[in-house]
Amino acid sequence: MELVEEREKQKAEAEEPAFRVVDKRHFVDLDNIDKESVPEEKPRYPSYVEELMSRMAETERRFEEKKKQIDEEISRTRARLEADYGRKLEQEKQKIVLPFLEVLDNLYRAIDAGSQVGTVEHLLEGVRMTASLFRSKLEAMGVEAIQALNQPFNPNLQEAVGTVALDDPSRDGTVVEEVQTGYCMNGQLLRPARVRVGQA
Repeated sequence: MELVEEREKQKAEAEEPAFRVVDKRHFVDLDNIDKESVPEEKPRYPSYVEELMSRMAETERRFEEKKKQIDEEISRTRARLEADYGRKLEQEKQKIVLPFLEVLDNLYRAIDAGSQVGTVEHLLEGVRMTASLFRSKLEAMGVEAIQALNQPFNPNLQEAVGTVALDDPSRDGTVVEEVQTGYCMNGQLLRPARVRVGQA
């Protein structure tokens, strides 16, 4: 009999839950709790994984900050370089234009001299002097005229615009007339000379 009572007692204890939690907080309304809704559980990771994830998030944040700083620095450098380039370009333009102002002054002087004296010879002399000054300014910048007349035709420096019949076969292929002077600047072709070539 005692054995039966003891078994029933053990059976009753097994059916009852091991422990029960009752929320007695004053702000919890036990009657309005939705028993069917399952609370959303956040994924749980081992502590070392969470630490690695937080380190990775911090590294990404620092990377984005550095990237933003570098992008800003690049844009500032680009703006500074463009401003410097524009300033240097203007200075180079001034250096190029300045020598030609002297040539223009001489042209005006030649016109004044020709109108005062009234002779074509004085005007012609002034224009010759101006052309000579102009050529010297170009030579100072590295611009040189291509010597083509009475030279063998060179297609790298000259452009043939026609031929001239010759009686002398020794001058065959030689430049006999220069239609337009060609120029080189510091060894580079600026404009080819336009010439007529002798043909025996």
